[in-house]
Amino acid sequence: MNKNAIPEPFSIDELRFRICFCAPSFEIFVALTIGWVLTVGTHTISQVILTMGLHESRHFASIYRFLAKGQWQADWVASSLFRLMVETLMAGGAQIMVVIDDTLNKHCGRKICGAGWQHDNSAPKHSHRKSYGLCFVIIGLAIRLPEMSDRVFCLPYAARLWWPPKTKVRPKALSYKTKPELALELIELTHSWLLERERLRVILDLSYCCETIIKGRPEGAHITGRVRKDSALYELPRVPLFRGQGRPRKKGRRLPTPAAMFEDPNLSWTEIKPLCYGRETPLLVHQFTAIWYHTAGNEHLSFVLCHDPTGAHADSVFFDTDLQASPEEIVERYAGRWSIEVTNRETKQLLGAADPQCRREESVFRAPMFAYWAYCFVVLWFARQFQSARYLVDEVPPWYRKKTHYTFSDMLAAARRSHFSRTFLREAGHNNELHKNHPARSTRQQEYTKCAKL
Repeated sequence: MNKNAIPEPFSIDELRFRICFCAPSFEIFVALTIGWVLTVGTHTISQVILTMGLHESRHFASIYRFLAKGQWQADWVASSLFRLMVETLMAGGAQIMVVIDDTLNKHCGRKICGAGWQHDNSAPKHSHRKSYGLCFVIIGLAIRLPEMSDRVFCLPYAARLWWPPKTKVRPKALSYKTKPELALELIELTHSWLLERERLRVILDLSYCCETIIKGRPEGAHITGRVRKDSALYELPRVPLFRGQGRPRKKGRRLPTPAAMFEDPNLSWTEIKPLCYGRETPLLVHQFTAIWYHTAGNEHLSFVLCHDPTGAHADSVFFDTDLQASPEEIVERYAGRWSIEVTNRETKQLLGAADPQCRREESVFRAPMFAYWAYCFVVLWFARQFQSARYLVDEVPPWYRKKTHYTFSDMLAAARRSHFSRTFLREAGHNNELHKNHPARSTRQQEYTKCAKL
């Protein structure tokens, strides 16, 4: 590779993040974020300290004090990061699409604040589907990067900690809230960061399509979600010709359940080809407007019955609060919800979101946030320096001959190599003669080739 093609090393030096910290805390924040990206293997706080060599310039206890007792708020960082991503990746975009879901970070230990036994959707189906750990309700920006990938990337920027009511160590500074209440709090927080012409669209899974979020959402925010096939739907109320006694009707007659609609031979279907999971998928849809009174009150919603003639996907029912949305837009938006599942897997496997062994109230929440923020910073860095950073990605293996898009693993590997490529060039320029290799005396001097690989 040409020396001039080497991109700038992965770094965090944005001026907008300085307002979130004091000067010493900002240095620790930058070091931890960069160290989280460069660390290979288990992402514990001590391992990140050793990777960056922070113990050589300051006492290691100051790093733990920064996480446990630091006077800074994660929402301040989330606000600056959210605006940075919107301005960088969505230039001139008025429609901002976010995804909300929860994930479980498995831990073991009775004294971990907020940890407890709870449902684990990632567990095998034949098991009890219960695990012990910390649950986070996460919100992420769903965005497409056409030049780099055909998938939808979900960039997590904010989260909330949820704990079971029977947990042994409860957070003292927080009141208990349900998962939908925490999701609504994240939606309101994100809506407060929007500019005048920007509009928010939220994609929810089935468990979050409830009365708390649909009725309590901010004004102007639209929601796309999925409903059960046995839900009670009603026609729109008819306007009477003459006003009689009593209040007007809030809903019309009850419609057949969506499951019965799928069996109706007289139902009219329309064929569409939305872009789902990176490819065009032929589907049969039926769109209608109805009232979901039990969950959304008397608000008019747009429902879409979706049937796959090939049988690859099960019959599903989607809804959208935007009555002007077409069936293609509704199906494509909900298909983008799967991006947060991919993000949860990548943040745990590649960035170790569940690895920190923290127990205190602030630490158990702040430590995983560095994994989520590091995910966003890596994608931002790769998008900004795409023309030069793509040369740091490994050559396509012979079994991936049709691979033309970049994954987050490629972006992470390029970010690590950009940091160590500068070290290679600097050492090669100063060493004109071959010298005897001496063993490293400090843990800071690690093998660059090992840290550059995944």
